[in-house]
Amino acid sequence: MTELRSLFENHRAAYLENPYPDLATRMERLHRLSTALAKKREGLIAAINKDFGCRSRSETVIAEILGSHGAIHYAEKNLHRWMKLKRRLTSMWFAPAKNYMVPQPLGVVGIMAPWNYPMHLSIAPLVAALAAGNNVMLWISEETPNTTRCLAQLIEENFDPSLITVVAGDPKIAPEYSALPFDHLLFTGSTRVGKLVATAAAKNLTPVTLELGGKSPAVIAPDYSCKEAAKRIAWGKSFNAGQTCIAPDYVLLPEKDKRAFAEYAIKSFKSFYNSILDYNYTAVISERFFRRLRDMVKEAEDKGATVLQPYGITESVVAGVHKFPLTLILDAPEDCAVMQEEIFGPILPVVGYKTLDDAISYINARERPLSLYCFSGKEATRREVLRKTCSGSVGLNDVLLQYLQEDLAFGGVGSSGTGAYHGREGFETFSHMKSVFAQKGIGHFTGAKLLYPPYGPVAKTVLKLMGA
Repeated sequence: MTELRSLFENHRAAYLENPYPDLATRMERLHRLSTALAKKREGLIAAINKDFGCRSRSETVIAEILGSHGAIHYAEKNLHRWMKLKRRLTSMWFAPAKNYMVPQPLGVVGIMAPWNYPMHLSIAPLVAALAAGNNVMLWISEETPNTTRCLAQLIEENFDPSLITVVAGDPKIAPEYSALPFDHLLFTGSTRVGKLVATAAAKNLTPVTLELGGKSPAVIAPDYSCKEAAKRIAWGKSFNAGQTCIAPDYVLLPEKDKRAFAEYAIKSFKSFYNSILDYNYTAVISERFFRRLRDMVKEAEDKGATVLQPYGITESVVAGVHKFPLTLILDAPEDCAVMQEEIFGPILPVVGYKTLDDAISYINARERPLSLYCFSGKEATRREVLRKTCSGSVGLNDVLLQYLQEDLAFGGVGSSGTGAYHGREGFETFSHMKSVFAQKGIGHFTGAKLLYPPYGPVAKTVLKLMGA
């Protein structure tokens, strides 16, 4: 705790020396980060692969490399607009004053990144914090030690330690880290841990952005091709082996289509990967998480659910690398873990409905999800689902891709999170939008003087005109 406090104080002192970095300084920092990431590209890919045991190179390039550079380039392109003063209307009674908003750096920002996308979920919020002019302490999950070391080396080689510091995650000191008096704290992870982080931060009234998870549903309307929906959902659920906070967590579709959907999804998975050991299919991060997924499936099967898998699990663990195939579960009882907990893996329960209203009611009876997916060719149906449900984000006729849109804010609602970032919203999350009322100086008449005491006839007339 003493070391963490010392790190924080160093960052605080550095921020106070330069509390409002200009545009050129911020742009240089972003460019330096982009250049450093490009030079370290292969090392980062190798580190992530080592942490997972097997992480698809293509998926790392898409989600980690391209996603991180995309966040930087978008910030570089738009930062000059984000930093501008925002003019606001001024009441005529206070003329000739002006009102405007100034985006002010908050100070020292804490970021807690998870293991499932350790590079991108470190870099994306870091970009937003740097664009906003802050100093950053970056905590990265203990599950990805190789990635943490690689990113820490990159930061140490390119940035002053009082501007950015990487802290290797350790559950034992996580409460102390969360309790530091940050000016803002962003946490990405589970709802359970998010509650602990928010509780620790509350002691200092530290504002928090919580990017959590939950059970994100995919609703397939009767008019949509079951086969096409299965292919798109199977891709999203198997990307990173389902270890994605916005991955579809369960599917709702007409009762008669359940079996067909499951078989189409299995067929799609087999067309993506020629075996469970295919290098392009990412492994589960650790044996502990693998066992959890295996136990979920076994519990559902023991309780009467139908389980479909393209490849068996017995041959999926080789030399300490844990591969778990896409697994479809039909008719799982509601008290099963797969129906109650966020799955965070390639297991997909399939739930039938009689009417679309039944599907909407099923969703609304549960905690609000981080994402929701709706597959329908009818605008009226899509609009109905959008209006009658509440989720952090929505994907229409596809999955996952809303996250990759830099100009769309990303965040949850209710138990799936609070606050948002990405693009302009990321800049504003790590800025204080300071309100400024600017009156003219000496020698200028101001309308406010009409209301100075003593409150005679003029003041009374003005108050009447103002609507009093």
